[in-house]
Amino acid sequence: MTPVVPPLAGAAMAAEVAGAASSEAGRASASSFTCLATPVRGGCLHAGPFAGGIDPEYDVLNGRFRLHVGAWRNRAIGLTQKIPWFLPGKYRVGVYLVVRGRRLAPAGGSFTVRLPEGGTEPSQHVFPSTLSPPKPGCWRLSFQTRLVEARLTVRVTR
Repeated sequence: MTPVVPPLAGAAMAAEVAGAASSEAGRASASSFTCLATPVRGGCLHAGPFAGGIDPEYDVLNGRFRLHVGAWRNRAIGLTQKIPWFLPGKYRVGVYLVVRGRRLAPAGGSFTVRLPEGGTEPSQHVFPSTLSPPKPGCWRLSFQTRLVEARLTVRVTR
């Protein structure tokens, strides 16, 4: 009598074997993953009630949000990754907007920045930022000030 392996168990074993074989290749190239970064339309990026003013020429790749490793969009011409984050004035904010980055793929790495408010108008709060992801990959950015929270996904390239 031949043993019968349930289809799902067989698929799981095959995935483990394939995963073990491909994990080295995955580590070797950060570009071998799929990153479903947050979609962008025009020069504005949205994360919940936050809106970021971006430069589509540098910050959009295939219609999705992209940053570069470090603080520069283009070091040769002195263009930093400054992004003003706007929040409607109806929200009560804390002293800082805290942005936390956590690398999803390949896994590992994080950074945190505390952004003081750069100016207040009755209609909106503005938090200027220069985000500096330390490594390429797919990152989750979380935003929080007082009780206002949001998050987005960004692809970081060299």
